[in-house]
Amino acid sequence: MIRRSIYSSTVLHVFLWGLMSVVSVWAAYHGISNWSDRVQRGFWDQMGMVSLFVIIGSVSVWLLKEQIIKVKLKNREGFLWANGSVIKGLREAHVALGWLAFDLGLGHSVYFMVNLPTRMNRVYSGVIALAAMTVLIITGLLYRHKILSFRTIKKCHLVISGVFGILLVAHI
Repeated sequence: MIRRSIYSSTVLHVFLWGLMSVVSVWAAYHGISNWSDRVQRGFWDQMGMVSLFVIIGSVSVWLLKEQIIKVKLKNREGFLWANGSVIKGLREAHVALGWLAFDLGLGHSVYFMVNLPTRMNRVYSGVIALAAMTVLIITGLLYRHKILSFRTIKKCHLVISGVFGILLVAHI
C-alpha cells in the first residue's frame, strides 16, 4: 500500500512559491552577507537561466511522453517497456519540472521587480512572461484536478504554453 502525504502537491508547491518570494524580497532589500551587488544580481539572473533550462526539460519530457503514446497507439508491440506507469511517471516529471521552473522564475522575477534594472523593457517583458506562466500553471492545476473538461483544458494549456514560449523568447 502506498502511503500518501497529508498535504497535496499543490499545497507544497504554493508553500515553496511563498518561500522563494520571501527569500528573493529579503535578499533584494537586505542583501546576502558578504555578497557584492554584482554577484547577487548575477545569482538571481542565473536563477532565471536555470528556470529556462528546467522549462526546456519539462517540454522535452512532455514531448517524449506524447511520442511514446503515439507509437503505442499505432503499434501495440512497439515500446513494450512503456506501460502505464512509465507514461504516468513522465507526466509526473513534467508537472514537477513545471513547478520547479515556476518557483525559480518567480524568485528571479520578484528580485528584479524589487531591484529595477536600468533596462525597463526587460522588466516589462518579464512581468508579462510571468503572468503567462501563472496562467499556464493555473490551467495545469485545472487539468490535474479535473475541474474543467479534459479536452478543453488540455487545448488551453497547450495554446497558453505556446504563447508563454513566445513571450519567454522575447524576454531573453
